[in-house]
Amino acid sequence: GLLFLSDGSWEGEQLLSPGWIEQAVSPSAPNPNYGFMWWLNRPGSRQWEGVPESVYYAAGFGGNFIVVCPEQDLVMVLRWLEPSRIGEFVGKVFEGI
Repeated sequence: GLLFLSDGSWEGEQLLSPGWIEQAVSPSAPNPNYGFMWWLNRPGSRQWEGVPESVYYAAGFGGNFIVVCPEQDLVMVLRWLEPSRIGEFVGKVFEGI
């Protein structure tokens, strides 16, 4: 999450190009809510209300999530969260920002 938040830079070294990061979090042709292994908070079936469209996230087995919020310079790492509640959780975080 931090590598993507920093546009591919880690400790002063560019590991991934910013262009590749941008492409990875752009909507894919088959699914407008999905990029390269990242879910996108764009209009569609997976959009979270009250959360900026710039937010994107990775979802793993067992309710594990990495949520990247570029405009807020924020990364959330969540474990063992009921997958159907992730949008509600992130929405509550944004209510408090």
